[in-house]
Amino acid sequence: MALYDLSRQVLEQVRQAADIVAVVSEHVSLRKAGKDFVGLCPFHGERTPSFYVSPEKGTFYCFGCRKGGSVFDFVMETQHLSFPEAVEVLAKRFGVPLPQASAASRRREDLTQQITRALEAAQAFFLSHVSRDRPRAFLEGRGITLIQAQELGLGFAPPGWRELLDHLQGKGFSEQVLKAAGLVVQGDQGRLWDRFRDRVTIPIRNFRGELIAFGGRAVGDAQPKYLNSPETPVFSKSTVLFGGPKAFAAMAASGEAILVEGYFDCLSLQLCGFPHTVATLGTALSDHHVRELARRVQRVFLCYDGDAAGLRAARAALGTLLAADFEVRVVLLPEHSDPDLFVRQNGSQAFAQLLASACGPAEFLLRQAGDSLAARRQHLPQALEIVERCPNPVRRYVLKEDLARGAGVPVDQLGPLLRVPKTAAPGEEPRIPAGELALLRGLLLDTPLERRPGLLTRIPVDELQHPLCRQVMEVLVSLDSSGTPLEISALSTHINEREARRLVAALEYEAPPTSEEGLEKILRELWERQKKRQLAALTQEIRRAQAEQDREALARALAEMQALMRQAGASR
Repeated sequence: MALYDLSRQVLEQVRQAADIVAVVSEHVSLRKAGKDFVGLCPFHGERTPSFYVSPEKGTFYCFGCRKGGSVFDFVMETQHLSFPEAVEVLAKRFGVPLPQASAASRRREDLTQQITRALEAAQAFFLSHVSRDRPRAFLEGRGITLIQAQELGLGFAPPGWRELLDHLQGKGFSEQVLKAAGLVVQGDQGRLWDRFRDRVTIPIRNFRGELIAFGGRAVGDAQPKYLNSPETPVFSKSTVLFGGPKAFAAMAASGEAILVEGYFDCLSLQLCGFPHTVATLGTALSDHHVRELARRVQRVFLCYDGDAAGLRAARAALGTLLAADFEVRVVLLPEHSDPDLFVRQNGSQAFAQLLASACGPAEFLLRQAGDSLAARRQHLPQALEIVERCPNPVRRYVLKEDLARGAGVPVDQLGPLLRVPKTAAPGEEPRIPAGELALLRGLLLDTPLERRPGLLTRIPVDELQHPLCRQVMEVLVSLDSSGTPLEISALSTHINEREARRLVAALEYEAPPTSEEGLEKILRELWERQKKRQLAALTQEIRRAQAEQDREALARALAEMQALMRQAGASR
């Protein structure tokens, strides 16, 4: 896609040409409902239509699964495409010519294509060696026949230091491409050797089936036992769910996913009849992982190792998934087992029974707290903090009620336990403050178009706490300076963050109308917050100037503070 120029001007041409109702109608039967269209959501099963399309704003939104965005987002979701690919599809569909990209962009695209070709050539090389005695014996010891290994794409990297390097250079691949693909390593003396040696190789593909990296499992005693490709232009471990296109298709069909930690956990479950299994490649569950899951499923079964580390990881993942409003079940394995070992020793029927008896969030948290009421009461505040992250108020109340009952605490006494300052988990964005959501709604929907620029100038954007709200406001400031009308329809080609586009599409449905009085109250609170912050900074500067006997800086800071105090008094 770097072959095309995707400047803002080009994106705007595609957006204006693309009829979102026509695009959505290819997947959803829509009926007119006032100024909008409504139908059954294509992203989750439902009987009552809760999926709305606004031709005026160029957005879609579902009340049920809360997915939304622009026409580009809809194509990305339904066809599993990247943003540039979605632009190309819409441009072709609606007859918008895409100008060629610059030479620099084409060079970047060429490198990406060469990396992909090198990875595929390496995969062919690895596959040609998997029938050797050592890798075959290793795989058969894990219950994987040679035929199954070939179906899964498992290969073998020979133990030699330069076998793959020499093979791929003989096919015309340069050292630069092989290093960029993560297939070779360069030592301190400049010498190159194969990254994967004497290892069973596992191809890592994205949900479109494109090979992007490898995992390697040592056949002998080499350390580390598992080795991944490094970060490359086509691979970032924290953003990839391992499982392949079949797993993503099975997830979308069932609305469920089984989430495990490692390659062979995932492969073993898939071979035993659980194709909707994916793995996080040994990393913690990230926001990127959650977004990939949210596009396809509503329910997640957490199936981590049965040891203490696996249970800790499951607890952390549970909080992340609850915060994203997933329905979560936790599969409890024996203490010294993992999904791969369990299914090999006990079979698919036994694992299916484990799934059927999986714990709900409250039951899992209570079990981890201990068997006695005293232990459960001791750990109750921490458990309540986890379920407090669930945005669904009904589900959140039920979970808290279950925790209280399991700990022997009356529900009406939970109040003091819940007055713990709630902070977002690492990597998790905080929930959008109601006032900031109301401010966006008031500006973009409830204020007449001709008055929006004036209102925008009165908003202290730096005082907005949520990053998505700040991003939308900053885009609006940029649009206003260029003379572009402040309309939702104009935002989709200027907002880079997908979640910010979803937020804009959801404003009409997730926030009640904001009155003019309500807007004024929010603005006063923001300006008060700014003044307090400025006063705190000036107080600190005055103390510093006094300590350093800097009379000039002290006089300047005192004058600024007096002016700020006079301004605050005049505004009351």
